[in-house]
Amino acid sequence: MALEITIKEVPEDVYARLSARAALRQKSLEVYLQEELRRLAQPSPNEEWVEKVRKMKETQPFRVTAEEIIEARDADRK
Repeated sequence: MALEITIKEVPEDVYARLSARAALRQKSLEVYLQEELRRLAQPSPNEEWVEKVRKMKETQPFRVTAEEIIEARDADRK
């Protein structure tokens, strides 16, 4: 079921720019804004990456200590 959103107090210049963008795409302002809202609602690549890392940590719970990292870093220096 589709819901309605009302946005109050949109400055005239913002409304004009959005209307012009919609017109350039040969769309109504309503359709243009619906498409933009769908685009904005998509997860960002950063959010997707964080979610992947979170899931990996859940399935592969291992910890590396700072000492182990330093030891591995310095292993080829000896």
